[in-house]
Amino acid sequence: MINKQLNVIVRFELKEEELETLVSQIRDFFEKEVSRFPGFISAKIHQNQERTVLINYATWDSSESFQKFVMELASVSPIAKKIQAFNPKQDMVFEILL
Repeated sequence: MINKQLNVIVRFELKEEELETLVSQIRDFFEKEVSRFPGFISAKIHQNQERTVLINYATWDSSESFQKFVMELASVSPIAKKIQAFNPKQDMVFEILL
């Protein structure tokens, strides 16, 4: 079986004053921990104009790498626990076809 890249899209619904704190925590998490994890490719953060919705878009080399990340890092990281306090919704996980 060929591993296909995976995009993970996580959505946060926020109060405007929460945005900067969350962005800082996500950047910290990706720079200090996620970027070093095997299989991670890239990440982007998007916000709406009202600053009440933040979308975190991450690309992984495979579903297996992402699942390993969830079990070994995301479930134990103190930074990830702070991010979880913002009640993220993992809207979608997609394999990249093109």
